[in-house]
This record gives sequence, C-alpha cells and structure tokens, in this order.
Amino acid sequence: MNSMSNTKFERTPLNAEGDFYVVKDTCLTCMAPHHEAPELMGLDEATGCYFRRQPQTPEEIRHAVEAVWMSCVEALRYAGNDPEILERLRAKGCKSQSDVLSPDGGI
Repeated sequence: MNSMSNTKFERTPLNAEGDFYVVKDTCLTCMAPHHEAPELMGLDEATGCYFRRQPQTPEEIRHAVEAVWMSCVEALRYAGNDPEILERLRAKGCKSQSDVLSPDGGI
C-alpha cells in the first residue's frame, strides 16, 4: 500500500500509519465501522474511532472497505492507489471517501 498520499484531510492521531484512516474530529462513535472491521478499528474516548492497524489479508481489506462504506458521516477514508481497493470503493458508492478518486472529498 502507498501509505501517505497528499491529502487535505487531517488524520486522527491514533490511526496506524497506512492508507486507511479516520479524519480528525469527525467520528460520531456510531460503532458501525467497528461492527464491520472489529480487528482493525479502535476507539478512544477523546478522539473517537481510528484504524488501530491496517488490513493485511484479503478478508481484512474487505472488512476495511465495508467499514469505510458504513461510516455514517464519511469519517473513514482511503488514501492509497490500489486499483482493486479503488474499484471496491467505487462499487460501494464510496468514491468521495478516496483521496485518489475524489481528492477534494466530493466538495
């Protein structure tokens, strides 16, 4: 994975370094991403959810994409350029949550 792309979004400090991340000060603690990717997501009382580690296996990647899709306020994003992951995000209607597909965040 390409761990740090140019992005206008500030990451929650607790995010594990990598392509999947949570935007700082946006999590509402709805817990939906945790339900989709419990092995990847963490929760901090002060900052909300974050990726405590990056996905490593195909199943974990699927879970991470599902977590991005389930984010009720689009707090979860993907900064990488893996064509397969980008296609999965596109197919889920999450183009605006990709720093590559929608660098301005859909604004």
